[in-house]
Amino acid sequence: MLVTEDSDRVRRRRARHRVKPLVLGTAFVRHKHSVLLEPRGRFYRYHWEIRSHLSSFGLLNAIRLLEESQWWPPARLNALRDSKLRRLVAHAYAQIPYYRHMMDESGVRPSDIQGVADLHRLPILAKDTLRNHYDELRARDIPDRKTELGVTGGTTGNPMRVRRDKAGTVWQRASYWRGYSWGGLHPGDAWVQVFGGALGLAQPTLLNKLKNWFAGKLFLPAFELGAHNVDAYIEAIRRSGARFLVGYTSACHLFAQHVERTGQDLKFEAVFPTAELLHEQWAETIGRVFGAKVLPYYGCGEVQSLGYSCPVAPRPLYHTCDEHVIIEIEGEPGQTHLAGEGPFLVTDLDNLAMPLIRYRNGDAGVLAEPGCDCGRSLRRIQRLDGRVNDVLITTRGDAISGAIGAHSFRLVQQVDQFQIVQRRPGQITIKVVAGAEYDPRVAEPTLDRIFRNHLGADAVVEFEYVTSIPRTVAGKARVVVNQYLEEQAKPQPPNS
Repeated sequence: MLVTEDSDRVRRRRARHRVKPLVLGTAFVRHKHSVLLEPRGRFYRYHWEIRSHLSSFGLLNAIRLLEESQWWPPARLNALRDSKLRRLVAHAYAQIPYYRHMMDESGVRPSDIQGVADLHRLPILAKDTLRNHYDELRARDIPDRKTELGVTGGTTGNPMRVRRDKAGTVWQRASYWRGYSWGGLHPGDAWVQVFGGALGLAQPTLLNKLKNWFAGKLFLPAFELGAHNVDAYIEAIRRSGARFLVGYTSACHLFAQHVERTGQDLKFEAVFPTAELLHEQWAETIGRVFGAKVLPYYGCGEVQSLGYSCPVAPRPLYHTCDEHVIIEIEGEPGQTHLAGEGPFLVTDLDNLAMPLIRYRNGDAGVLAEPGCDCGRSLRRIQRLDGRVNDVLITTRGDAISGAIGAHSFRLVQQVDQFQIVQRRPGQITIKVVAGAEYDPRVAEPTLDRIFRNHLGADAVVEFEYVTSIPRTVAGKARVVVNQYLEEQAKPQPPNS
């Protein structure tokens, strides 16, 4: 059933579930615990208020809009998306050489695209096209100095570079803060981030440490986490006062396992796993050990915010960020599929510096129309068949997140695809599909050093150069394949 504005039942649900922001002076704050927020948190929010006031459209302006627009009737949301799409396509045709070339070849003019229903007229943007035509996909009217460069984590085995303008950055950041707010996390709150780290190649700068402190973020490197230092991680979190955890799915699960083995008590209000699929058993362990709501979220490095877990849905599902992106199901030509099952096509509606229109990001799943019990008018991802990153086992038997592979290859040039295969603890074979200018004399020492830092000084790191890397039967890329764990999980034959 579609959610409509004049539905009494929907209004009752909205009133029950909606968290309304209050205004103190001009500061965006939430009602819960707002008077108890420490001075750092209050100052952090006022700092964003000032920046948003001085900007034509700043972060807090976008957050406020998204707080309202999630409850709009679908027709109003659709009108906003259609308007953004028309602007995006007209800009791409006028300012981006490769889009003009692709549209001319397809016989499409900007006037042919009046809304989302016309998306099927536009060509699909593949990863190879994005990689090989980077310069031709840059907007000629937006110089680099007005953009930021994003290098994706490459969790499908294909690292990418994408330029983002200010508006694109504001919208994607506002989308993730709205998604976090559904679990109770707001700008200025203390939170823990368990992500990649410096891979043992550098130390965090003082400036980055100050920025993290000011934002209330305690950064803990995911790849260094193990049984030998879990007590130090727990102590750092307790000192920070953080009540929220954001991190790689596998890292959150490994952390929960380590905490449980120590017998210590560490609680969070909510845990937001990301970057990898969340297995049901992992979700149960994370929720039980931390006593928290487990709310995975979905994004890709090229576009960022795509979907966030509904906090009240009886079954796990993601609400898509409809004001910021369009997600389609790739189907037969001549139709736009906004519901159904299959590979995703993603359109970023806000980044004009390097638009991604109908971008095949390598993920797949099941999309559905609006109709959630929470009353939000946003569309839904009912199942996500995205990236699968196995853990790696060190020489001492500890597990580390398989996301280390994606972060390592951000430092290596001219790699078309890669995969890491582990056959025993402390050993890996790195399969590489090399680009034309790939230099093993530079790449191999870099990767060897990173993996020895994390798997053990006596780890065995081997390289194998291949022409292609097979995908799973579902068409997905696997960055890490842990054959050792797969073999361990097989039922053993009875003793003869």
